[in-house]
Amino acid sequence: MTLTILLVSFAVLIFLRVPVAFSMGVSAVLAIVLGGKGLPLELIPQRMYVMIDSSSLLAIPFFILAGELMEQGGLSARMIRFAQSLVGHWRGGLAQVAVLANTIFSALTGSSAAAASAIGSIMIPAMKEKGYPAAFAASINASAASIGPIIPPSIIMVVYGSITGVSVSAMFMAGIVPGLIIAFGLMALNWIYAYRNGWGSERRQTIGQIIKSFSSSIWALLAPIIIIGGIICGIFTPTEAGAVAVVYAGLVARFVYHELPMARLKNILSKAAYSTGMVAFIMASAGIFGWLLAVEQVPQTVVSAILSVTDAPGLAILLVIAIVLVIGAVVEVTAAVVLIVPVFYPLGQALGFNDVHFGIILCVALVFGNVTPPVGLLLYITSAISGSRIGQIMRYQWSSLIVLVTALLIVTYSETITLMFTGLLK
Repeated sequence: MTLTILLVSFAVLIFLRVPVAFSMGVSAVLAIVLGGKGLPLELIPQRMYVMIDSSSLLAIPFFILAGELMEQGGLSARMIRFAQSLVGHWRGGLAQVAVLANTIFSALTGSSAAAASAIGSIMIPAMKEKGYPAAFAASINASAASIGPIIPPSIIMVVYGSITGVSVSAMFMAGIVPGLIIAFGLMALNWIYAYRNGWGSERRQTIGQIIKSFSSSIWALLAPIIIIGGIICGIFTPTEAGAVAVVYAGLVARFVYHELPMARLKNILSKAAYSTGMVAFIMASAGIFGWLLAVEQVPQTVVSAILSVTDAPGLAILLVIAIVLVIGAVVEVTAAVVLIVPVFYPLGQALGFNDVHFGIILCVALVFGNVTPPVGLLLYITSAISGSRIGQIMRYQWSSLIVLVTALLIVTYSETITLMFTGLLK
């Protein structure tokens, strides 16, 4: 009875387009009150608190704030100019710049929404001005921004690590290869579109111009090197890396680029606090929702059901991915991580998957939800910037999904490739 009330009410609320955090929280309350098990209401704040009571989660507000500082402090604009000097002369030049700039920005913040907003607000108007279809500009920027939760640092990897106890540093290192596979795949896709449609390239930059744009952006480009290098060398933890990123971005934006007036700091802090609060509320609501699933032994039921179909790891993981894709399509990514990890993590261990490898598979599968309706957060962000309807964007989005599927299959069936950089950790 409790499980039925929980799932049915959640499905109804999602169908009514109630925000996912409220959908999980309300359905959990209804299940406790009407489920007939006599569960005390005190469980609700208790389980919500337990979900977010983790020191590793402190990395999330740090990286969110760092992203805001980089976006409004001039770092993102300089990264775009440097990316343009490197790949702007390739066929489909501005589209290639969008992919490279999003990849670099993702390595600074770990937030796909921040990348879509910061890079998309600059690149989409520029692409439209050069004759690229607005819907294509929106699609390629959304797809490139989806690298944010994969390439380190990654907010959802922090969440995964806090739930499972798996090393967040190892997750970060394992995210490098999948992120690069998606980036190179999207660049190849851009070339195909540009070749078919006759889209040209930007003027090739001289060596002097490349050096000039590099020197202008060197402080921005050093940020991911400091963050990832510090983690690899064991100088600081991922949470401490987030704090370092905030201090570094603030100092560079304020004293090097001189694009962070104190009057703007209040707005930056407000936006970061709002984003952090939203993520925390989603996780807290997912905490009580997930606890009820555990009480009803849903994880054990799912594991038994999949193993009853097949105990072959290669086939079982395809069933897991199929379920994750469906969940990711209707539930916000952070909430989806909190919901699915306790359910599927035991299955991954039962099938013999490496904990880090299994986590990367789930993270890559979940990014599909960011670039597919009905949730499709990145599509809505770039749709608003470009002025294109979601239906128009989806005409181009299907080909980007092929790139994501290819990357997901490589990650799933090539553990050695996926974990290539984890050996660098000390």
